[in-house]
Amino acid sequence: MAKIFTFGQKIDAYDFKVINERDARASAGIMFLLGMITLVSFFMTHNLFWANLFTITFILEFVIRVFINPSFAPYMLLGSLIVSNQEPDWVEASPKKFAWALGVMLGLAMSYFILFNILTPARLLTCVLCLILLYLESVFGICLGCIIYKKMNVKLYKCPGGVCEMPREKKRLMPVFTAVLLYIGLFYGIFYGLKTYKYDGYTSSNITQAQRDAMEFADEEDDDTSEVSKKECNPPLIPTLLGLKEKWIKKNCR
Repeated sequence: MAKIFTFGQKIDAYDFKVINERDARASAGIMFLLGMITLVSFFMTHNLFWANLFTITFILEFVIRVFINPSFAPYMLLGSLIVSNQEPDWVEASPKKFAWALGVMLGLAMSYFILFNILTPARLLTCVLCLILLYLESVFGICLGCIIYKKMNVKLYKCPGGVCEMPREKKRLMPVFTAVLLYIGLFYGIFYGLKTYKYDGYTSSNITQAQRDAMEFADEEDDDTSEVSKKECNPPLIPTLLGLKEKWIKKNCR
């Protein structure tokens, strides 16, 4: 029974209980992917079924991790299968428990929204926050809960990403930042060039008279149907959720 209700594993290499960071990151990646799919599905269909289903599994996952055993949590089990052929990356268990307890708190907030069928900007922001935390952990190995735990506790040994270790010599980051900015400028130039000269750009040399006539005819049709479209003007879902329905109608349905 004690082995069932426990948090972390005890191995000979460490004097404290540990969690396999590879399992944690794999499970975070799975949850992030499913969360994004359900979010996109909601915006496309305006149906909360899949979002509610995923939210319930999210809550169940973190309750099992914190109060029973991470090894029995469904997404942790699936993640451990995916990375089973990789060398374990052991990290201290206590910061992870604190981080996942924050996940339980977010799950409680989502439970409230589901039980009372509440659809507000707060619910959307809570969902987005969960996805951001999952993305940071799965892609970059950044456990924000572990970092917060480090700020509250000094006697720690091995946290994910080494955030509990003594500060090391800082890398020279200015060349890296400069290179990133240069690449951003390059990519923007590519984007602008494609948009201007390939997809949206028109010049006198590549538009025939027939094309000009067709474009003018399309503009006239737009003018004829503008009154009808204004009468049927309905705000999109996001302004409605954010409480900006009236403002959107006032701006776009004149």
